Order: sequence, then structure tokens, then C-alpha cells
Amino acid sequence: MSTDMAMMNIAQMGTPILRLYGWSVPTLSIGKFQNIEEINIDYLKEMNFGLVRRPSGGRAVFHCDELTYAVALPEFMVSRSVIKTYLEISKAIVKGLNEIGLNCEIARERAKERYTKFAACFATTSLHEVISNGKKLVGSAQVRKNGVVLQHGSIPMKCHFVEYANSFRMTRAQREKLITRLEKSTTCVSKCLNVEFEDVKDAIVTAFHTTFDAGFVPFRKKINWEKYVADVKVWD
Repeated sequence: MSTDMAMMNIAQMGTPILRLYGWSVPTLSIGKFQNIEEINIDYLKEMNFGLVRRPSGGRAVFHCDELTYAVALPEFMVSRSVIKTYLEISKAIVKGLNEIGLNCEIARERAKERYTKFAACFATTSLHEVISNGKKLVGSAQVRKNGVVLQHGSIPMKCHFVEYANSFRMTRAQREKLITRLEKSTTCVSKCLNVEFEDVKDAIVTAFHTTFDAGFVPFRKKINWEKYVADVKVWD
């Protein structure tokens, strides 16, 4: 998350950055304004899972066995509308995933049951999110600051519904209901197609290149992420 924030400073100079990465340990990321009281910190510590606060809004995401994307774009490259920009980025993701054989499309309306009932991002599909066979596949969040758009999101390779649900402070009945909902409304790459992490990554890079007409190349400059650590840490 610190690196994602540091990317925004570089993008202010007019340089678009696309970052694709995984996680060294399973980690729950919470939205910038999300209440920490919703999170089962004892469980996360017991399991040696991580916890981090995103610079973007939205609800909690469990990161494990996934490809995470982060794109920092100068605002002149995208629409002034948050929703339209979200749509353009979703188009790039759909284009890439479809190229490798995943059956993906963009959700044209919000789910009937709004996500505010749950602390989990993947419990509900929002407008313009990426779905596969009617189920949410990609969860994303966006923030704008100092003329830069940062959007990052989770493309799960495998599903971890139980660990995800256990990460929240709730009753057993509520947890079982959340797991049922996740199983009904959410999917992951491995449930749709037998494909490797690197294949998904390469497809996303190519799709962003063509969608935004930007020559994304390997980034050699050192990113000063250290100064943002305090902004994303939840515990020491």
C-alpha cells in the first residue's frame, strides 16, 4: 500500500504506472475510512495474517493467492468522472482476462443487496465491476489526489471464503451467512479457468497498454515508499 501511494507522486509528473503484484503473507486490507472495530484483529494475529489500511475507500479485501493490480494515471489521461474512469479501467481488465479465455464482463448495475450490510468488499457487486458467469471476480477501489487517479484491485486466483469471513468481528450465524453469500456471489480465476499467475499478469499488461495507449515499460527508478508506511499501518 505504501508503494501504491508513492506511485501517485510519480504520476504527478505525467508518468502513468501500472503495478502488478502478489502478497508475501495473507493480508486483509481495509478502506481508508473503514471502522477497525469491524475487524477480528485477534484472529488475524493468531493466523499471522497481515492488516493494512488502503489509501482508497471501500470495504475490506482478503488478499491471498491473487494478482493485485494498481494503476496511477495523471488525470489528463482519463475522464473527470470517477464512474467513467472506473469503467475504463474495468474494460482493460475484462479485455485482458477475456484474451486468455476467461468469460468476463462488466456489471451494468449494482447488486440488489448493497455492500453496506457487510464489512467485506466481495460480498456485493458494484456498478462497473468485473464479473464472470454472473459472479464478482474483481474488487477495486479508487482515490484521486493532486491531479492523479490511483485505482487498485484484487483478482483472486483462488477463493478463501472461510478465512475472509473469519477476519470480521461478528456472530457465528452472521459469519455463516457471509460465507454462504460469498460462495453464491463471488468467484475466482481457478474456478473459471486453469491458468497461471504469469499468464494473467501478461494479459493485463497488454490490455492496459492498448486501452490507455500508454507504453508501460519496466520501472527502474527507486520508489520512495518508506515515508508512507505510517499512513497504512494498523498495528506495529
